[in-house]
Amino acid sequence: MFTNPFSPIFGGKPGVFFGRERILDLFDHAMIDTGSDDRAMFITGTRGSGKTALLEQLSIRAGAKKRVVIDLGPENTIAQLIHELAGYDEVTKTVSPQSLLLEKCSNAKKGILVTVDEVQKVPVEDVSSLCNAFQMASRKGYDIMLVVAGLPYAYSEIIKHEGCTYLRRASHEELGLFTWEEAEDAFSKMFSGIRGLKIDREIIDELNKVSFGQPYLMQLLGYHLIQQINDHDPEKKHTVTKTELRETVKNALFAYEQRALKPLMEELPNGEKAYLTKMSECLDAERLAATIDIARSMGGPQNKLSRSRAYLIDQGIIAAPERGKVMFCIPYLADYVKKEESVSSAVEIARQRKV
Repeated sequence: MFTNPFSPIFGGKPGVFFGRERILDLFDHAMIDTGSDDRAMFITGTRGSGKTALLEQLSIRAGAKKRVVIDLGPENTIAQLIHELAGYDEVTKTVSPQSLLLEKCSNAKKGILVTVDEVQKVPVEDVSSLCNAFQMASRKGYDIMLVVAGLPYAYSEIIKHEGCTYLRRASHEELGLFTWEEAEDAFSKMFSGIRGLKIDREIIDELNKVSFGQPYLMQLLGYHLIQQINDHDPEKKHTVTKTELRETVKNALFAYEQRALKPLMEELPNGEKAYLTKMSECLDAERLAATIDIARSMGGPQNKLSRSRAYLIDQGIIAAPERGKVMFCIPYLADYVKKEESVSSAVEIARQRKV
């Protein structure tokens, strides 16, 4: 049996973190340089891009430097902050976060880091309250850092709010897919740490290709490969085979559809689902779709579809790389929406025939 270092926990902390070296370096430098712009970071990315995993890495690094770390979620964020700063009783719930943060800063010899995950779910009034508290702490010269993470549209929505000036000046880091070289390096390092396992460059290249460099897919593929090997009671030394690779890809992509693509589609309004379906049918050889073709396919003018298009872009599901063209940003979604459409059609036929 081989130890499996991969842990495809969607929206959770993976057992082993890889990549994002540039952002980690910026953060490490900011912990030392009190004048760095990176002491406030706004991290955005689509689902599966590794936002939560990155936040956890930043927390770990800050904790290793003896910095006070306060990690907050999207539910009752300010109440969470107050509890972390001062505990909870009938008195503290009426005290402003600003005064509590200032008091905590004065006693934190190595500084403070506060992180907020899924910031798009936090009421903007709470984000404003948090920003005001940090604004005052910065003004007083305290050693504080703030990192928030959310979906792509969260950045533009939050910074335009009058009370969120503090985040308007934050360093904005957009998490995209890993480059071929970054993904190759990550896979190679992960597999090389598994004692007794040999994996050829050809197989790593195929995993790289199938993953599209998306962190969650990379974790899924690695996890299912080691699981596939362990299911067949391997020797202490084992070379990965192409058969194991084929089974791995099949199992990992099925899991990806169920855990990532299906929930994503279920959350979308019907109009946006229809847009994605027609868009998938209009893709050219460069994987781009002309908005005029999508409108023609849907039987309506382009301006009537602008709201659906804008919504999908804000969510980070599609992008507009050039005028009049759109592209998918989520791996395998273009094929999945066609599959979903065929399933829906089958159900509709069964319904019509009163099965």
